Amino acid sequence: MFLENYLSNTKLLLLNSKYDKEYIENFEYNKFINIYNIFKSYNFYFIDDIIMNYLEIFEMKEELVIKRIEFLKEKLGNNFVYIIGNDMRYLEYIKNTLE
Repeated sequence: MFLENYLSNTKLLLLNSKYDKEYIENFEYNKFINIYNIFKSYNFYFIDDIIMNYLEIFEMKEELVIKRIEFLKEKLGNNFVYIIGNDMRYLEYIKNTLE
């Protein structure tokens, strides 16, 4: 499994207790890394926490994730990453908003 390259052993254990093993094993690496790189390009400093709590985001279409991040950036201002880092409930918008 490739997620051990992105999470500490402790966080990996927590992830495995939160999500079904089959779900994690069937995760598509290329899609994951593309979404990971999107968050990285916006300077999200808590990507491991996003993985832990919002793993479903890493299965979404890249364009949709970018569109929703851009919306949050516009709504929250230049320090949007810091704001989201202090209240990760904003990530629910990325995960749950219907197109």
